[in-house]
Parts: sequence; structure tokens; C-alpha cells
Amino acid sequence: MGRTLHKLVHQFPKLDLSIHVQPITRSMLRVELSILPDFEFDINVHGYAQLFHVIVEDVNGVNILYREMFTLSRSNSEEKHSLLFTVPVLDPMPPLYFVRVVSDRWLHAGESKPISFSIVILPPKFPPPTELLDLQPLPPAALGESALAKLYGFKEFNPIQTQTFHDLFKTNRNSLVCAPSGSGKLACAEFAIHHMLVSDPTGKCVYVASKDEIVNNVNKNWKKRLGSILQSNQ
Repeated sequence: MGRTLHKLVHQFPKLDLSIHVQPITRSMLRVELSILPDFEFDINVHGYAQLFHVIVEDVNGVNILYREMFTLSRSNSEEKHSLLFTVPVLDPMPPLYFVRVVSDRWLHAGESKPISFSIVILPPKFPPPTELLDLQPLPPAALGESALAKLYGFKEFNPIQTQTFHDLFKTNRNSLVCAPSGSGKLACAEFAIHHMLVSDPTGKCVYVASKDEIVNNVNKNWKKRLGSILQSNQ
């Protein structure tokens, strides 16, 4: 009788959970949940797979912030599993979240783990957008190289291009330029490319866009306008 009870107890689904969290932004949290099965998987008892609900709840258990299904099969019942997902950070920031992994078939078979925000250091709040300054428009001659200045068929850069020129062309600082379509952001990207060509002629850069059509159009544009400059630097 004792051996039977021991066997049944160890066949009851039990999981060991560990959590690692990392803030992505002030309003988004990256969660890595590690799940290690801690029971004897028997096909006659558990079937070929066991389903578990992975749920992230707020501190009061009122709102479900994230949910997905986790399948544990016989073949990987002794392995450690990792799930990666993101959850929003509520405002005002709560003291805790709870991560629960609950069996789909077994009553009272579930584990819970808190996420404490007391040990989470969130990034500072986003500063307001940079104000567009009333600057004297820069001419293409500001690039310093006649070959670069000739790439632009206008007399002066627009306000956005003028304001971003120094950071993109004169420094190696990271920059994020956000502006409406048709506001000349491509020229801003070219400032960074020109800076690379001047400071490191053998350097490489990567242009990424959301659609193949955009990439193809930019590629044709740059081959036509920058082709001779790039070839001279090879």
C-alpha cells in the first residue's frame, strides 16, 4: 500500500518554476519562465501529453495580463523548458504580478510564482519629443566634400535635416529620427552614411525597411547617386 501511494504521489503533476524578468521599456516587461517537470510521467496515467495554462495576473488576481498554453509531452518530460513573453507594466506600478501554471486536466495541479517589482529597475519615463528649433537652414556644402554636396539638387536642407545634421554627420552617437512621411528622413540616413564613408571608407552599414518595395527603390536610388562614390572607396 505504501509503495502504491508513493507512486501515485510522484505521478501527480508538479512543476518547478523559475522566473527572470527584464524591463524593455517603462511600460513593457520581458519575462523568461523556466519550467522543470518534477513528477513521473506515465503514459497510462497522463496520456501522451499534458496541457498547462500559463497565466500572468495582476496583484489582485482580477486582470489577466498574459495567457498561453504549454504542452508537456512524454518525450521531453524530463527536460527544462523556457517560455519567453512580454507583459505590460500597469500604471501606477503594482507591487507584484503572479505567474501561474495550471494543469488543464488535474484539479489543484498548479504552481504560482510572484514577480516582485521591488527588485525591478524600470527605465526612466520617455522625455518629450525634441522640439523643432528655428535654425538657419544648412546648405549641402556643409558636408565638406564637393562630391557629397553634388548629390543633393537643392540649395538647403529642410528644418528636420538641418537639426539632425550635426549628430548624424559629425558624431557617432545613436540617433532616433521620427518624422512624417515625405519629410526627408532618407537624407538624414544618408548623413550617417556619409559620416561612415569619411571616417571609415571600408565600413559597412545596413538599411532596413518594412517593405521590399521600399528597399528596392532606395537601393536603385543609392546605386544611381552613390555608386561612383562607393566604387572610389573600394
